[in-house]
Amino acid sequence: MIKKILFLIAIFLLISINTYSQFEVNIKITKTDICKDNVRFIAKTTNGGTSVTDVDYEWDFDDGTQLSGTDLDTVYHMFTNGGGYIVRVKATKGANSDYALKKVQVSLTADFTGTKSNRPDPICLGQTVSLTGKANTVNWKYEIPDENIEENPTGVSKGVDYNSVFDNKYFQEADVVTGAGDIDTIGIKLEHTNLSNLQIKLTCAEGNSIILKDFGGQDKYFGEPIDDENSDVPGVGYYYYWTNSPDYGTINSSTTTNAYLPAGSYTSEQAFSNLTGCSLNGKWTITVTDNQTTEKGFVFATRLKFNDSFLPADWTYENTYSGYIWDGTGITPTAADGTATGKPDTKGNSEYKLQVTDNFICHQDTSIFVNVEGASFTADPMEGPFDLEVNFTSGTSWATGFSWDFGDDTEPSTEQDPTHIFSYPDGKYTVVYTVTTDDDCSDTETAVINVTIPDPVFNEPPNVFTPNNDGSNDFFSLDVDDLAKLEGWIYSRWGKLVQEWKSPEEAKNGWNGKIQNSNRDAQPGVYYYYIKAVDYHGQDIIKKGTFQLFR
Repeated sequence: MIKKILFLIAIFLLISINTYSQFEVNIKITKTDICKDNVRFIAKTTNGGTSVTDVDYEWDFDDGTQLSGTDLDTVYHMFTNGGGYIVRVKATKGANSDYALKKVQVSLTADFTGTKSNRPDPICLGQTVSLTGKANTVNWKYEIPDENIEENPTGVSKGVDYNSVFDNKYFQEADVVTGAGDIDTIGIKLEHTNLSNLQIKLTCAEGNSIILKDFGGQDKYFGEPIDDENSDVPGVGYYYYWTNSPDYGTINSSTTTNAYLPAGSYTSEQAFSNLTGCSLNGKWTITVTDNQTTEKGFVFATRLKFNDSFLPADWTYENTYSGYIWDGTGITPTAADGTATGKPDTKGNSEYKLQVTDNFICHQDTSIFVNVEGASFTADPMEGPFDLEVNFTSGTSWATGFSWDFGDDTEPSTEQDPTHIFSYPDGKYTVVYTVTTDDDCSDTETAVINVTIPDPVFNEPPNVFTPNNDGSNDFFSLDVDDLAKLEGWIYSRWGKLVQEWKSPEEAKNGWNGKIQNSNRDAQPGVYYYYIKAVDYHGQDIIKKGTFQLFR
């Protein structure tokens, strides 16, 4: 009787140990719909319901950030991008280990397409802009990654193993491989110059592995490589799969008369069932090993897919936005539909910020900038002697009306890009440029045009000329310029008038050696000239002298 009681006690203790002595970790978080703020995560580790200390923790926040340390049971993390994340913590103490997963949904960046002002930049200072705020609903959906694609094909050769890691987090924590049928497809897309040199295996997070393709087999190509060991250019990769219902036997037992092994599904060297007990979550690694230095190849992609029965419900969510608020210079209260008006009070860029609140109670904002531009124009040239022709070019894109006051008592111009001549006298002329809009906004800009009187040019005339029509020195002419008036007379040595000039232009054209108002040639000899001119400064210029005519 006593033995029977002791046996029952032992059975009870065994059941109690199995039932209550369970090492377990869980993650706690205040809420799972979060903003881009520091979020506190708490890992609670128990064994048979009793809290455990001196635990080693490994945190993975699913955004490339990891943390690890002893008693690191409380951590803070900020997600910088919106979307869904599966936070994982692994707790280890001695031989005991467990992990926990927690989904968090981070506020999605609003789609502000349609947020705008009604006026194209730039605008006139004093104009009002109508602002439209729009934050469109944004959706997010998680897709289980079952294929790793290399952005650039990755080389594999002796001493350089290739590893492709599938870090699964989306399955249930209790999901494990219970038999070969739980693995749907394993695949690799590659090319290599000799398939017999390669071993390909799959390893689960717990360290169990199976050989998919062992060293050996025919000396054939995987895919269509470039069979030049000095070349680093990838060839054409083929996809090879291992499934429960393959088209072919093992790769090593397959034969072909082609130069390459055909793409398709093959039988694994070792049974999928050897992975029984492996968690679907965690890091699953496909490894390619090359045992020969004289051959090489490239991997383009890998695939790992479990039976669809493990797939949980779709993980998807959306953010909607409300509570529109505009802020900026001269802003009016924002209407319920997100509209407001603003009126910039300075030239340059004025910022108008729109803030919205999403259904996670997170605030987001965007800004538009309204460029206020003053009146502007260019003048070319800005200075020069009187009778100065100046080209004016408007630089004000928003203007619809133009007025140019040239400051010289001439009529204003309403052309957009006028040309104006500044005549005598000299001086500084202030040009006033006024532009307007259709809604009576205006602005003014000025510039000073400097008009000068040039000094006269009156060089000494030649003392000899030869009007024989040989193209050289055929005229007795004056080298003069910038003179207001000029009169000139040429006399023979007997005092007879043979040529008269009444303007600077006539003097510059010169005397051709014929007696004025006739077609008779003047005789060779000495002639006298007398020049009387007035420059634009009002100064008299008198020149007289003699010259010799030769024929």
